[in-house]
Parts: sequence; structure tokens; C-alpha cells
Amino acid sequence: MLNSPEPRRSPVIRLIRFLRLGYAVPLGLAIAGVVGGFVLDYGWYVAAGSVGVSLTIMVLILGSIARSLHGTASPQSRRFVQKHGDRALAKIERLKTTGTQVNDAYVTELKLVVAPPDEAAYRATARELIHPVRSAAYQPGTVVVVKQSPRYAGVVVVDADPPREWTERPWQVGVVGEERMPEPEARQGNVVGRLAMTVVSAVVIAAALLVPIRDDVLGQLLSPPNLFTAEDLRAGVAKLSAESERFEDLTVESDQLRATVPGAYLSYRGGTVKRDSISTGEPDKQFAAKEVDFAAIPGLVASFGGDPADARVSIRREDVGITMTVRSANDSDRQLVADAKGVPALTVDAFTEKGFRQVAELLTKLSGRPEAYEAIIRTDHVEFQVPGPGPGTSDDYDWYRGRLVEHRPSPIQPDPGTPLFALSKLSPKALPAILAKVDERMPGFPRDKISVALRENDGTWSLTTSVEDEYGRGIEVTASPDGSTVAVMPTR
Repeated sequence: MLNSPEPRRSPVIRLIRFLRLGYAVPLGLAIAGVVGGFVLDYGWYVAAGSVGVSLTIMVLILGSIARSLHGTASPQSRRFVQKHGDRALAKIERLKTTGTQVNDAYVTELKLVVAPPDEAAYRATARELIHPVRSAAYQPGTVVVVKQSPRYAGVVVVDADPPREWTERPWQVGVVGEERMPEPEARQGNVVGRLAMTVVSAVVIAAALLVPIRDDVLGQLLSPPNLFTAEDLRAGVAKLSAESERFEDLTVESDQLRATVPGAYLSYRGGTVKRDSISTGEPDKQFAAKEVDFAAIPGLVASFGGDPADARVSIRREDVGITMTVRSANDSDRQLVADAKGVPALTVDAFTEKGFRQVAELLTKLSGRPEAYEAIIRTDHVEFQVPGPGPGTSDDYDWYRGRLVEHRPSPIQPDPGTPLFALSKLSPKALPAILAKVDERMPGFPRDKISVALRENDGTWSLTTSVEDEYGRGIEVTASPDGSTVAVMPTR
């Protein structure tokens, strides 16, 4: 049947094959699932991605099976021979499995001698899917009915259901000619072109599936915002504020905002706000966005140092007020604390002249009191006990290194008539003088174990510290508030 027409496929089938949709659809589904589900954290895209990956694997396996079954013959040539080919008898010379298995059947390569009725015999190779139950019918020496065609030389297909007249024909063969091989080029085509079409179609399908979340895709993947810049941060906070006027906590990262609001958790990425789940809520910890100077955050992150991508800023209301804390994702021990206006907490050494002056000015400013009943000074902690709002009351203002100043009523209120000391008369030079005496008499004594108290005794104000080593030997160092005199007295 050399003149038989080629089998024509429908336009739809031809389009599907041209666009490589058999491979592109599951691959596009997998790409969309990875982007939308695993990168952008949309739940239903995770399911779509899982289905896409499973289908992609299935299609690749089926394609591998089909290629193994066709061998070097093209699918088109096999289909033509199956439908329009001429029957002939063929004897199996030998057979071997290709290693491909479909369920319990094996793709088996048959080496045949084909004897067409009207032409010379020739050798050819065919591949068939043979179940072990049917293997006896395909042993060497067995004669089978095949289909072949001069149009596709070397393409031979075993006839699964031949007419009875062919199964009863005797085997006759004369001189056997050379082996005929299928033309491989007819099947291979343009491999690079087909691969490129598969990739293009998969990308188009993935893009179509991602249209519902296009704002996130464009905002986070193609032009991701940097929330450590004032403009992008302002836009993100505005969108969160449109969802809730009150916040219980807010975390700023370079690419996203996460917030706990009354009754829900919110997240902002790439211009889109998502309401993730329900929260219990803490009304006493809430704050409004307008109470925080978000424009100060880029400067805090820059001062913090390191890679900005590793930084995160947590904003919440503490006992000391609203705090902004910068931490590193790679070093949880390192942090920078600031107030709601972005003023960083002091990280000085209070035993230095400059350090104590800064701490004293800060505590005086926050308390609004230029006088104190007493003061306790350490290298990383300073406490002023100052007059409270009511008569005969006092408040404690505590500075800890790297933290915001804490304010609370004094646990022990002053007695009536307790004298006050004018803090302006406390010279920062007195503290280094005391430490120098401690180091002179007890070399190497740890600074962090020294505590200096400013107290009044019999009408005289003085700075005093008592230190003692592990053997019980100690000294008491006393200095005048202006640092003009320093006295040392052994305590043992």
C-alpha cells in the first residue's frame, strides 16, 4: 500500500503536538505551584504544584516507555504501518528485553526475518510489549504475522490479530537480503526546537496560572521592594494600617512585614496584604502606627551593621513604652534597641566620664528632676531615685546598657525630710578616680562587680564602693561627689 494516504490528525491534535502541551501543561502547573505555593506561600498553589510535579514525572515515564517501544522508528511511521501496512510472515531469530517494563509486561526487541509475498526477504527489528503469559508465542523459530510497508523501510509491526488465512500459511523463504533499518531522522526532528517549544509553552501556562496573584509575583519576584527604605516601608505600613488601626506587634524585614492585630495575623509582601489566621489579642500591648517613627528604621538598620537582608526590626509595647529592636537572623545575641522615635538606647560604659555624663543627662531629662535621693552606679546599670509626683514619694529611673530607661515607683519610699542631692554637682571625674584606687589596691578586680553608691551620711554626700576578693580581703573607697578627694579604707 505504497500509495495509501498518510493518516491525518485533527487540527486540535496537531496544535497540541506542536505546542508540546503533553509535557508543557504539567510542567507549567509545577512551575506555578513552586512560585505561588513554595515561594509566595499561597496554600492552593502548593497543591497545584504537587499535582504538576506528579504529572510531569508520569508524563516523562510514559514518554520513556513510548520511546523504548518505538525504538528508532517514529510514532508516525508505526501508526501508518499498523493501519496501512502490507502483511507478511516473519520468523523470530532471537529476542531480548530492553529493560523497560509496563506493569507486568516487558518491551522486547525481536530480531526477525521478514518474507513479503512479492519481494525478497530481509532482516528487520521490531519492538513489542510482551507479557510473560504470552512469551511462548514469541520464542526463536516462531513464525508470526507482521505488517510492513515500502514507504517506511525497516519499520515492522507484529499484527496482534491477523486473519486466519495468514496464520495458516506455510513459511517459505529464499535468499535473505540485508537488514533494513528505519530512518531515525524522521522521528528525531528538531530536538532543540521541540525542547524550546516545551519550555515556552510551560512558561506561558505558568504565567496564566499566576495571573490571580500577579501583584505578588510582580512585587516580590520581578521588582521586590526593599522595606528598609523609607518610601517602601511607608507604603507597606499604610496597607497594613488600612486593615487595622491597632497593632500588638509589628516585625519589619527587608522583604516583608508581619503584624499581630486584634483578632488576626497579617503579612505584607510585594504590595499585597494577607490575613493568615486568628489571634487571641492583648489590648494592653496595642499601639497605633502613628505612634512610631518608621522613617527612623532605615537608619537603625544601617547603624546595626551587617547584611540588611539578615536584619529584622521588632516593634512592640513594653513596660518602658514602645520599643524598636533590631536583631540579626544569624546572631540572636546581637541587638540594637531604640524608642518609638528611633532614638537608640545608650550602650556606653557608665564608669567613664563621657559615658556617665550621657547616662546622667538622659535620666535627668526623662525624670524631669535635677535632684535625687540617691544613685547607684555600675558599669552597665545606673539607677536614680528621684522625687515622685506626690508629696513624700519617689520614683526609680533605671538605665541598663543597650536598653531603654525603665521607670517605676520606688519600692522603698523616702522618710520625711530626706535630703536631696543636686545631680549637677556630681562630677563624672569622680568615678574613674574611684576605679583607679580599686585597681591600685586590688589589681585585676572585675569592673562589672563594682557598684558605687551616692548617699548622704550625717549631712555629707559621698560616693562609696566596697569590694572584696575571693579570700575575704576588701577595701572601701570613698570620694567626694566632685572627685576632689578619694580615701581608701581596708575592710579587713
